[in-house]
Amino acid sequence: MFSRQSGLDLTVDPLKSRASARENLFWPVPGRGRGLAASSRRSTVRGDARQLAQVRPFIAPMRLKESHENGVVIFALSGAIDLHYAPTLRALFQSKLNKRCPALVVDLTAVDFIDSTGLATLIEYHRDAAAHGGVFSLAGVNPNLKAIFDVVQFEKVLAIFPTVAEAKSAITGGQVPPYMADEPADG
Repeated sequence: MFSRQSGLDLTVDPLKSRASARENLFWPVPGRGRGLAASSRRSTVRGDARQLAQVRPFIAPMRLKESHENGVVIFALSGAIDLHYAPTLRALFQSKLNKRCPALVVDLTAVDFIDSTGLATLIEYHRDAAAHGGVFSLAGVNPNLKAIFDVVQFEKVLAIFPTVAEAKSAITGGQVPPYMADEPADG
């Protein structure tokens, strides 16, 4: 069995990734004289982790570890997949689409929260991967996410497994079909 860990370990900070013009307007950079009034600069969030934690104390920044095992790419995510982090995840998925990734498992064991933009990002990748025959599954859905997935009936659209090992086994065994837009909905 071949197992390779890639060196990708990503922490996403949406406040630091804003366009520079918007950053200068809303998130002042010291010494630039633009942005909010000087009196409000002391309370302005500039993007470091401590300040982000004060603004959003209940949501941890998204982190990603990528690994490759037996031809299956595994994204182990932690933190939140929300409006702030979904664009970065979408860009990472796009890079996998460009490389024609044959199989991707997203491990959600350590994800605390997902909103509608995160859900849409997962569905979009599942749909787009089918264009080249790629398969996609989720693994390790914790109870917080399971409640959300049950409401939106994600299990009818995506292959969801309790563990990454079960997801890899199902993919390598051909038990995870690609997205089928023409399939009739159950229920």
